[in-house]
Amino acid sequence: MLVAGKVGSGKEPHVFSSIEELSGMLRATGYIADSVATTTVYLSAKLHKPLLLEGPAGSGKTQLAYAVAEAADTTVERLQCYEGINEEKAIGKFDESLQRLCVELRAKSANGNWESLQAELHSQQFFSAGPLLRALQYEKPCVLLVDELDKVDHAFEAQSFKRSCSCFGLGRYLYYFSGVWVDLDERKRPKNIPPLFGWATPQGWREGLRPGQEAKSTPSNPKLTPQGQDVGGEDTSALVRQIEAMAEPLGCRLYRGLLKTGARVWNPKEIRDAEVLRKVLAQMQSAERGLRRLEAALDRIGPETLVPILRSLRLNPLTHIDSLESLKKIVLAAEEAAGITH
Repeated sequence: MLVAGKVGSGKEPHVFSSIEELSGMLRATGYIADSVATTTVYLSAKLHKPLLLEGPAGSGKTQLAYAVAEAADTTVERLQCYEGINEEKAIGKFDESLQRLCVELRAKSANGNWESLQAELHSQQFFSAGPLLRALQYEKPCVLLVDELDKVDHAFEAQSFKRSCSCFGLGRYLYYFSGVWVDLDERKRPKNIPPLFGWATPQGWREGLRPGQEAKSTPSNPKLTPQGQDVGGEDTSALVRQIEAMAEPLGCRLYRGLLKTGARVWNPKEIRDAEVLRKVLAQMQSAERGLRRLEAALDRIGPETLVPILRSLRLNPLTHIDSLESLKKIVLAAEEAAGITH
């Protein structure tokens, strides 16, 4: 829930003069809130910050937004989230049919000006605003209700996180985060919480830590493998480049699957141990050889036989295979059907 108003209006959004006034207004709407909820809503409006409400169904989260809007004599702009929602539903989109009609009408005119037409087609009169944009266009503040945010998919959630960080002035620091592998339990909940960088904690920030300082403070001495071999940066970089070159021949799913099982990362540049890099590279080279053997077998028996082989093994399509074990089963079955023995 967020109090939003017109951008660039130059007017301060109306806030309640006191907690007591807000409490009385909420009671007048029929909403009974305790002191904690009332204080939180008051501070949210006073500081112009969003308010996150979490609780079971029927606990009054949505009704509180409508009660605050009624108490402030304003309206509610509601964005109902669901799986598959995108920025067009949230922000809006251009009406292409109306734009096309405008172009056709202008084409019949003898004195058409392309520059003015182009500017007109990208104006707000051809744009169908979504809840987020409508909330910003109100002359006076309104209550923007983003309901059931937990139902959106990962792509929309990531975009929302980026926008939220930008609102709080943290957007530029997102580029200093790298992916961290987190194990999930059977209910898809994290088993452990990865540690934050020192600069990303309130204490570290107050102590003057900033992004990039921790990387500079890491030891520059070369690492030694258990065999005592010197592993320099050049050796590691060469291994990373060899692994990255395997992405195209293996395909995205198998390439990322081997990175996941071999090193629990999505990007080979995140692997710091040269031995792990060599292990991952060896697995990818083995997978590449397996794909060549599969291609040779299918040349004998025909590519159409791959589908029944996958069905008999109860495996996904070949483009969805993400492990060496599954690939090995497919290769052995195809070579058996082709009469190839090793």
